[in-house]
Amino acid sequence: MALNLKEHEYVRQTLERYTNSPLENFCEHVLLTNFKQYLHSFEQKTEECCSEGNFRIVNARELNCTMIDFGIGSPQAALIINCLAYLDNLKSVIVLGMCGGIDDILEVGDFVIPAAAIRGEGTSRHYLPQEFPAIPATSVNIYCRRAVKNREFTPRQGIVYTTDRRLWEFDDEFVEYLRAQRILAIDMELATLFSVAYRYEIPIGSIMLVSDMPLQRRGIKDKKMHEEVYTNYKDKHLEMGMEAVAQIDANWEQVEKKLNHEW
Repeated sequence: MALNLKEHEYVRQTLERYTNSPLENFCEHVLLTNFKQYLHSFEQKTEECCSEGNFRIVNARELNCTMIDFGIGSPQAALIINCLAYLDNLKSVIVLGMCGGIDDILEVGDFVIPAAAIRGEGTSRHYLPQEFPAIPATSVNIYCRRAVKNREFTPRQGIVYTTDRRLWEFDDEFVEYLRAQRILAIDMELATLFSVAYRYEIPIGSIMLVSDMPLQRRGIKDKKMHEEVYTNYKDKHLEMGMEAVAQIDANWEQVEKKLNHEW
């Protein structure tokens, strides 16, 4: 059956509808989050207005940086990357997310620079064969790591497991698997974001905040811990992302040359 719209037309219109923002307002670098508190802080720091559809968005033209709150879960993660891939001017994407610490070397408030993510969700199979790894662009992650160090934190590096299952903490068999495979942390979107970005050749990196230690006694995030994490680390986390974007933008020619070897 013939469609009235071509794929690129449909995807671009979807991005406009879901953000309530004209495509010409999008900047060359994008910060992704799934926490509205981060977007509100970005809005305040940049003194720019938020537009809202299914996604929330702030375009900070002076910083050449757009921030998008895409919601929760792998289908939403795949959708936002799939849509961003059809922007004419997109250069990089940095994910500012939260994760649960699995390895006991971590503590709440640590920052993780994922080297890879295990595809434990189902969405990414629509974009890549299952045997493909979910990996970020090293040329982008370098600047993520530097931004963490510049805030005098030690960036933790390792493998993150992405699941589409909530309340997994009480599944003893799954928990044992995570420990046996030396998984550093767990989240719900990262492998999807990396996989879809790889499919569309989008340079992507990530700075993840350890928001809880769910396998430790009293380590599961309750309401009190949830509020403390935002109070103590949200602004630091956001500033790291903004610094990484600024440095990638300022050094784009060098980044682009390295990316040519990565792809």
